[in-house]
Amino acid sequence: MCGIAGICLLKSSTVLPDFHKRLSLMAQAMSHRGPDDEGIFVTSNGRVGLASRRLAIRDLSPAGHMPMSNAAQTVWIVYNGEIYNTQELRPELERLGYQFHSQSDTEVILHGYEAWGEKVVERIRGMFAFAILDTRESAPPQLFLARDRLGIKPLYYTRQADLFLFASELKTLRASNALGHDISAAGLVGYLMLGSVPNPLTIYEGVSALEPGHTLTLPLDAGASDPIIKPYWSLPTEVLENISYQDALEQVRALLEEAVRIRLVSDVPLGAFLSGGLDSSAVVALMRKATTGTIRTCSMIFEEATYSEAHYAKAMAEAVGAEHYERVITANDLMQELDRILWAMDQPTIDGVNSYFVSQTARQAGLTVALSGLGGDELFGGYPNTFLGVPQMMRSLQRAQSVPGGAAVARMAIGLLPNRHRGARVQDALGRPLSPASAYLARRGLFSWSEVQALLSPDIWQEALKTFDPIRHIAERADLNGHASKANHQAFDQRAFAPQAFAWTSRAELSTYTHHQLLRDTDVMSMAHSLEVRVPLLDHKLVEASLKLPAHIKQAGTGPKPLLNAALQDLLPPIISQRTDKQGFTFPFDRWIQQLKSNLLQDNAIRSKLSSGLNPTAVEQMWNRHAAGKMHWSRPWALAVLQSWMQASG
Repeated sequence: MCGIAGICLLKSSTVLPDFHKRLSLMAQAMSHRGPDDEGIFVTSNGRVGLASRRLAIRDLSPAGHMPMSNAAQTVWIVYNGEIYNTQELRPELERLGYQFHSQSDTEVILHGYEAWGEKVVERIRGMFAFAILDTRESAPPQLFLARDRLGIKPLYYTRQADLFLFASELKTLRASNALGHDISAAGLVGYLMLGSVPNPLTIYEGVSALEPGHTLTLPLDAGASDPIIKPYWSLPTEVLENISYQDALEQVRALLEEAVRIRLVSDVPLGAFLSGGLDSSAVVALMRKATTGTIRTCSMIFEEATYSEAHYAKAMAEAVGAEHYERVITANDLMQELDRILWAMDQPTIDGVNSYFVSQTARQAGLTVALSGLGGDELFGGYPNTFLGVPQMMRSLQRAQSVPGGAAVARMAIGLLPNRHRGARVQDALGRPLSPASAYLARRGLFSWSEVQALLSPDIWQEALKTFDPIRHIAERADLNGHASKANHQAFDQRAFAPQAFAWTSRAELSTYTHHQLLRDTDVMSMAHSLEVRVPLLDHKLVEASLKLPAHIKQAGTGPKPLLNAALQDLLPPIISQRTDKQGFTFPFDRWIQQLKSNLLQDNAIRSKLSSGLNPTAVEQMWNRHAAGKMHWSRPWALAVLQSWMQASG
């Protein structure tokens, strides 16, 4: 696990003063991602530099040092992640004549690239973001970047005139002092509408995130070339209609066992997050099946009893004989850590606080690696308000739009719709063609179009609309045909969509909320504590198999995520397998938010800085609506995070 960065001068005539010093500053800016080792390599012509900070997990010896090269020093790699099928790939590469000098998975990717070229990404299984500098004489020189299929590890890049830079974090790019600090209008709107900045946008103008399942190739011999970006994997859309329930159950069980087992390889202390819910309990139960060794688990509990799942977590830990570590988190803890949380965020997000504290807790418990149950809800339908709510929203919107009298009368029907606190978002949806994406945004979005427009200056709003449409963004990533839904342009056949609603919603969750928020937050918050987090439920083979299962199989039974529960019935104690509620891993923000407000907004400099981009009156109105019980806490919290982050980031 590492932080990676690099700088390329795209023309021989380009000069970047203090090239090596800037690269060193980038490495220092990501020291939290790799406290065990630092490495910098600059080509002899001074045009390309690579930097790495290493958190040693496998092969703790100096042999795992990066940047790493082949014997001829014509191919160099910096790499962040973990590859779990090295025991399959390494012997194959040895048969091809490649000699290994370490036990690290970095070297497997390096020689895999030498053997298979860019197709190496199709052979490796795990989480990764890497950059390979290829200067072999057999082909034109190039820089090759790749990101894993599910977007578990981040990778950002920017083209600044004749410079190309990449890094694991935005703050690392900023440390180069070769990057402007202008806020992206589209990124800002994306954050306000979705709760996190959606890929490929970032909060900074001119900086992009390489999307999951994509590669980037930058030619280095033809002057200032543009990068070539290609997808190599996407979420499957086909459904196996003829599979039996028993076959599906056995397939899921086998893949779950394998996904957890291969993620237990580590040369440093390894454990698991344990909230007491089904997903984390499933991971811990599978860990016990795969090993007879000691299992260490970490949980957070709250003084607010209604938010605490401590008794479930303790019961699960006792069932597997785990060494269990608990920590009580209070509002005061949040205030004391807030500055560091904002620093760790890298860019604004309404989530991540829970990931920060559970990662801190795991580190305090002596862990360097922790397994997480992230992904189970998205694959197996663990969010009833989403998996049931999106189709319900579509039906309600269709009924409201069918009211005679046009849009004005249709908006009056809003009172008949469920979840009236979503009123502004529903009004937006009523004024647009019906589609799964519009219903999803009405159900899962943060602020509505009209609310965001009120919060922003007209210039920022108009600039954002040139490049970002949240409905199209969702549709392009989740549509059944892999492209923007025609429903954005013509009447939508809801009855034809109904059988596909579960799979569509699962893809929408995985390709938006999971990519942009859960995984990004997990990465930056865990790495802020130099902790590696592995997510076995997002193993790409398990994801592929799960998405291909018909909805009726995944929904067969009672309680949350019945298929996942049934697949592990023999491993879970009754207190877990027989739970009928879905609590979720959340903090008591609705109790803490007013207490936090005075601390978050006490600095007048924040207000003056914010006034250049947001409307202070509209911000205050949001807080007043929350205080009156007319707005969910997540929205004023989102504004407070944005204000505080902007101040902290300078």
